[in-house]
Amino acid sequence: MTLFYYGGNISLQKNMEQQLSATADGASVTGGRRELPLLLALLVSRLLLFLVFQSIIAVTLSSWARSEGYWMLSATMTNMVSILLLCYLFRRGTVNYQSLFRINRGTLRKDIMLFAVLILIIGPLVFVPGYFVSVWLWGDPAVPTEMMFRPVERWLSIILVIVFPVTIVFAELATYFGYIMPGLRTELRSGWVAVSLPVLFLSLQHITLPLIPDLRFIIYRGVVFLPFAAMIGIVLYKRPSLFPYFAVLHGIMDTGTAIMLFFEPGR
Repeated sequence: MTLFYYGGNISLQKNMEQQLSATADGASVTGGRRELPLLLALLVSRLLLFLVFQSIIAVTLSSWARSEGYWMLSATMTNMVSILLLCYLFRRGTVNYQSLFRINRGTLRKDIMLFAVLILIIGPLVFVPGYFVSVWLWGDPAVPTEMMFRPVERWLSIILVIVFPVTIVFAELATYFGYIMPGLRTELRSGWVAVSLPVLFLSLQHITLPLIPDLRFIIYRGVVFLPFAAMIGIVLYKRPSLFPYFAVLHGIMDTGTAIMLFFEPGR
């Protein structure tokens, strides 16, 4: 699948702008159907799929504790399911799934300049909350990393270095802000709800990635990405042409995460 497209059909680009913008009615996503139950199910789909795949891994390994270390595999399998769902759902509407990743040639310069500024904000939003929340919960910022990153088979870590970040590009933000957000805008006629629900569940999904039966860890995973998720949701609601930039940045960030797993000591 091509990562993104430069230029292309202008009318399709306009559809994408309408799909994500605050003034859109969202009909381009659902094709005019009333689909609130589907949208609500999608909100929790990734959280539940993480849990389902971790459970399968736990049964395979005969150990829940060992399955916790394979959370990146659970995420990758969930991404694949999400991509398949999005391909199916977008075919039912009037907007092409691939159009989400199309760069808007008309706003290219402004988008690049704005995104460059946003990157300066993204760093603190990603790392600062994690530091302070982990210090508040454990008194040591290294604890959650030590709980999550455990040795896995080298062949698997090599595969995940490639497949995990690539699939996340096309799955996560597209689910919450490419399909759910404009759909909720139509169904609920409320911009703030259309933004806040995807933001909330984008953050909460991490509770089961991985699900470790430790209350402090669950709290940490549930809230640590909330500021970053809120920024993404608000920015994409106001300026949907930035979607492909956020999607690719997400993949780059998770490439670093996958590399951390590859170099995990004690393999």
